Amino acid sequence: MFVSMTSGLAVIDERLSGVHTTLPSAKGRKGFTLGIAGIGISFLFDEGVSELAPEELNNGFITDTGADIKLRVHYGRIPEINARQKIFDSGYTWALYGSEGKYVLQNDTLARGSSPDTFVVLDPDYKSGEVYIKNEASKQSVLPDPIGYPLNQVLMIILLSLGRGVVLHACGIDDGGSGYVFLGHSGHGKSTMAKFWFERHATVLNDDRIIVREKDGEFWMYGTPWHGDFKEFSPRGLAIQKIFFLHRGEKNSAVLQKGAEAVTMLLTRSFPPLWDKSGMAYTTGLCNRIVNKIPCYALSFEPDTRIADFVRNM
Repeated sequence: MFVSMTSGLAVIDERLSGVHTTLPSAKGRKGFTLGIAGIGISFLFDEGVSELAPEELNNGFITDTGADIKLRVHYGRIPEINARQKIFDSGYTWALYGSEGKYVLQNDTLARGSSPDTFVVLDPDYKSGEVYIKNEASKQSVLPDPIGYPLNQVLMIILLSLGRGVVLHACGIDDGGSGYVFLGHSGHGKSTMAKFWFERHATVLNDDRIIVREKDGEFWMYGTPWHGDFKEFSPRGLAIQKIFFLHRGEKNSAVLQKGAEAVTMLLTRSFPPLWDKSGMAYTTGLCNRIVNKIPCYALSFEPDTRIADFVRNM
């Protein structure tokens, strides 16, 4: 079932600005803003949360750029939500539904009938909301963000689907200014690829979650804090030069992919908003534009660092 989730878009800064300390907030409160792929998510904490020390905020995704969405975080209490119009249920770890004119994310399936630990209540314009976390002890570890998996990534998928970009199931590499994206399902070798490139002194943006956005007629990839088995990651962004769909093989080889086949391979290795008709239309169109602009290859590779030389020489 699809529902419309369109809204106006804020003008945002595409460049991440590095490490910063706590940001000014309302009297009696403390907060910070996560900057991921140029999208600012601001968290404002209840007075009961102790002041965040600057050393706790030495995270490359903490920024002082403007916030696209502002979330007030409440610990130790969960709101009573009665009217629930189901929009999407993962059947396992999260669900999205409407309630009294707002959208609600919870970190559990509706089918289970249990009481979730976390709710994210979003205003219909997706510019503000409330976060409710049952476990008060969670306030001691608010970084990299208070919402936690999987709601943090679902929220980003929603924000990107409003004409901003897409999350890919991919490893992103900055090889001295050359941007390579390696897409694959679990077990296809994304973390292995990250390790090989790291050993060849390239920068790993992330081994599992990469965000792609349009910028000045190009497609840029950005690192995220949501890594897989390989722990190195970076908030930086750069233009993509080549895209690869990973397959393990007995030798290194690449086959050019074009048209509908390339679009399908990209879309099925992304995290699209399946519950949102307009968001799906945008994401599909974005994937079309990406494959029409950037060379895409099906890449088979041997499990050693020589794959880096193979890609560099293509």
